[in-house]
Amino acid sequence: MPVTVWLGILQGATEFLPVSSSGHLVLAQAWLATATPGAGLDVALHVGTLAALVVMLRHDLGQLVGGLVRVDPAARRLAALLVVGSLPAALLGGLVGAALATWLFQPAVAAGGFLVTTLLLATTPSPGPAMRGLDRVAFADVVVVGLAQAAALVPGLSRSGSTMVAARWRGLNPDAASRLSFLLAVPVTVGAALLELPRMGALPWAGMAAAWGTGVVALPLARAALASIHHWRAFSVYTALMTVLCLWAS
Repeated sequence: MPVTVWLGILQGATEFLPVSSSGHLVLAQAWLATATPGAGLDVALHVGTLAALVVMLRHDLGQLVGGLVRVDPAARRLAALLVVGSLPAALLGGLVGAALATWLFQPAVAAGGFLVTTLLLATTPSPGPAMRGLDRVAFADVVVVGLAQAAALVPGLSRSGSTMVAARWRGLNPDAASRLSFLLAVPVTVGAALLELPRMGALPWAGMAAAWGTGVVALPLARAALASIHHWRAFSVYTALMTVLCLWAS
């Protein structure tokens, strides 16, 4: 089986959990003694899991698009929130992504990212009655979550983990935090794909298909696991182990 297929399976299995799929790709390629993954392959495999995510979010995305067509104020506000929340990652990725890609995609860097992820997961606040839903998200909330998403360009620093923790610290309930995190993944992944497309060369279609197929299976399992704060914090044990493995591989 081609290496890109194995990497696609790994991507699909880890993308929606707070364990950094990009960090796993860095470690896997270090162990397989293949070329450094770089942003191009990472983005291509993320496009595969994006397709699975769109299937899951089809109701939310359909309502958003329909609301924009009807000029619904709530849909327009949500769209504006997603644009604002996507700007930090878009600006950082566009300005420094290509320049830092070779340096970022190394096991030692991923080890630092996994360590930060471990600390974030272990300190996630418990849900409370005063936490807000997605309909009460403020622009200040999406700025903080967007900055967390931009920081997650570093392998090992989980995008889903950092954005959901940031949303929880801002007072959003677990459902709103996960939905906002997943919705923000759509524009940032599409933007990254468009940015990297001229440099990608031949697309790893088999790996992207494997990422999509595994993601479809893993996504509902991930959502079930994330419903409990105890299960959520337990992922910090796994990411701590990944920190050690990345240090060993560096």
